[in-house]
Order: sequence, then C-alpha cells, then structure tokens
Amino acid sequence: MDSGMKENHLLARSPFTGASPLNRAFAVLFAAGVLLTSRADAQNASAVAFNSNFESGSLGKVECVSDSHFICHVRGEYDQNGRNRQASWYYFRMDHVRDRDITLELADLVGEYNGRPGTHPVTKDTRPVYSYDGVNWQHFEKMDWDEQKVRGILRFRPERDRVWIAHIEPYTTADLYSLLESVRSCPHLRTEVIGKSAGGRDLLLLTVTNFEVPDDGKKVVWLMARQHAWETGGSFAAEGAIRFAASAEAQARELRDRIVFKFTPMVDPDGVARGGVRFNANGYDLNRHWQKHDLRNPQLLKLMPEIWYFKKAIVHCSRAEKPVDLLVYLHNTEYSSFIDDAPPGHAQGCEIVARFYDLLLRETEFDAAHPPRPPTLGVNMVPGVLTVLMELKVMKSKRLGRYPTGADRIEFGRGLARCMALAVLDEEDGVVK
Repeated sequence: MDSGMKENHLLARSPFTGASPLNRAFAVLFAAGVLLTSRADAQNASAVAFNSNFESGSLGKVECVSDSHFICHVRGEYDQNGRNRQASWYYFRMDHVRDRDITLELADLVGEYNGRPGTHPVTKDTRPVYSYDGVNWQHFEKMDWDEQKVRGILRFRPERDRVWIAHIEPYTTADLYSLLESVRSCPHLRTEVIGKSAGGRDLLLLTVTNFEVPDDGKKVVWLMARQHAWETGGSFAAEGAIRFAASAEAQARELRDRIVFKFTPMVDPDGVARGGVRFNANGYDLNRHWQKHDLRNPQLLKLMPEIWYFKKAIVHCSRAEKPVDLLVYLHNTEYSSFIDDAPPGHAQGCEIVARFYDLLLRETEFDAAHPPRPPTLGVNMVPGVLTVLMELKVMKSKRLGRYPTGADRIEFGRGLARCMALAVLDEEDGVVK
C-alpha cells in the first residue's frame, strides 16, 4: 500500500543487557516520524520496527516495555482552538514480527467531544483490524480492555514478518482514484474538479445519469462522504453507490433515465492523506460549520474551502440545474446506525425519509438502532434541501452477526443508491427490481 513512498522505519527495541528497568520501559519514544534509539538498536536488523510514513498513517509515541511489548499512543487531533481532541484514528505497520508473541497497548484514547473532556469513542467493543498486505483486512479475534487506564490490549502472534494495524479498514485518496480509474470509461459518468482543499488537493463532484435523456423530468439525489477523515466506512459505501449507479445493471440503467445521481465522495482529502481524524488542515470540523457558512465571506473560503466549494455546488445545482430532492451525508459512529428524519414541519420530506428508511430495512443490511427521529446535531447543508444524516456503526452489526467489513460497506452502498433513488420517485411501480 505504501510502495514507492519514502520509508521511515522506527525501531522499537530496548538494549536489555545492563539496562535499568526505567531504560527498558522507555528505551524508545518517538512521535511525528522522529526516531530516538541507540546506535546498537539501529544496527539490530531483527528489532521490531514501527512505520506510519504512508498515506493515512497515524501513530504517536511508542514506549518499549520489552522486545515484544509496546505501548502505542494514539496521536489524536485538535480543532482550530486547540480543543476537542479526537483520538478515533490510528494506522501503522509493524515489521520483523513473524512468530513473535506481540503485546500492544493502545493508549491516549481519552479526548474531548463537544467541549466535554474525558470522552473516548474507542471502547472495549471497538475491535481493530489487521492486514498482512495492506489490502486485505480482518478484525482481531479479541481485544482486552483496561477500564482504569482506558487502554485496548492486543495479544497476537503474527504469521508473517509485516503486519498493518488500524482502527477500522483504511480507505485512502489512492483508493478513490483507483475507483475513478475503474469507472472512467462509463459514458454516464462526469467527473469535475470544483475547487481545491485547504492543502491544495482536488475537490471532486461526480454526476451519474443518462445524459441522452433530458433532465427536466428527473429527480436529483446527492450522496456525500468523508467529512471526517477517520470515517472510512462512508467511503466504502460511496464506492458501492458509485459502482451501482454507473453499472450496466438493468435497474441502474432504468434509474439513470429518471434520476441524476450526485456524489461528493471525499470532502476532506487533506485529512485522509495525513491520517487526520475530524478536522481540516486549518482545524475546522467540516460537518459543523455548514449552516453559518456564508458563500459571500472570503475569510470562510480561506479557512474552510471544502465547505465553501461543496455548498456552492449544491446551491448551483438547486438553483441553476435541478432542485436536490434528497441529500444523504454519511458518517461513522462507534455505537449505532441510524438516519435523521426531516426537520419538523417538512411534511413532504418526512414522507421521503419514511420511504427511504423502509427501503433500507427491506433491501439492505442497515442495522438501525431506531426509526428516523428529528435531527439534534444534524446539519441542514443548504436551506430548502432535504438533508439526512446517516450514521454507520463501527461495532458488531446485529443483522450481519459480525463486525462490518469494507466489502460489506461496498455492498451496502449499492443498495443505498437504489434506496435513495426509489425514495424520491413518486412510486416504485415500473422500476426494474
């Protein structure tokens, strides 16, 4: 996954001969890719090495307790005011681990949420994933939990010399561009760069429809993902939705005659690239500032260009092209899956959301914690646009009977695109099942 990128191996092994207990416990401390170790360790090719120097990689300091026991501190991320630390993402690689009995303690999980210190979304039920090739992932069979220290403890014996470990299955900007390359020849897909992120990366808008059929009688559905960099489940679901909408399947062909699909698959590419958590390159939460974001304010364009460009695109579509009939923005949460209802007083919107919810339960494995409820922290992206928050939980799904995988999310995304389309149509009769 990180081939072609500069390697920065971080050795984590203590020189035990003649070392004091303190030296053994803290032989190696590193952060932000800086290695602090002894010359003897650097020459020891068999020492366990940690590496997060690849796209989406993230790891704080590592304390070496022994040559096979390490305390890995989650780096976390703060907002523009130095508050609301989020510790919901870690992604790193270990080398030289084959047939070793490894113990990893995941530490520094406590942060702050909505100004409330002491919160930690990662819990005993949040089981990490691992991979031997950086491509195929599976969940650890077990994670012990130290409630007093708020630490997850992994004990495992790797079958190969190299292993990747992450909070949930990663989805990088490289994965997105690989997807786009695979559907590039689709005549029903238009890809636009509508602006640049705070870090100068392309902000993408995808449109899928039958361009030979006039848009006059079509409905518009919009799917948005990855406002928060750690929430990779949204990217997998968006991939499934894009693949379905652009496919040659009979139902997709018919829906393209009646629907304009809009996709903004990665709102925060900077955060995804650097292994961020929740905030853009300037420290702003790209989910919490939509309502107050004035497109006439150049300062907001500078601080939060991602919101500015995507909001402008939605406004332009609603005013100059076609009104957006349903906008769903995807998020991940540790605990529960649900969708918000329409705002109070939006009768037509409530009908659409009710149909949408019933379709999700019938046609997908959506593990709803409860029926749609009026939004509390939800965001109305653009006035007049029916906006629905969808949360996809990280923990075990009751309907699947296991922890969801990236492949599960992709399959869900295929159904999600169908459900969004059918929910805004006046009736389902005549649509190919």
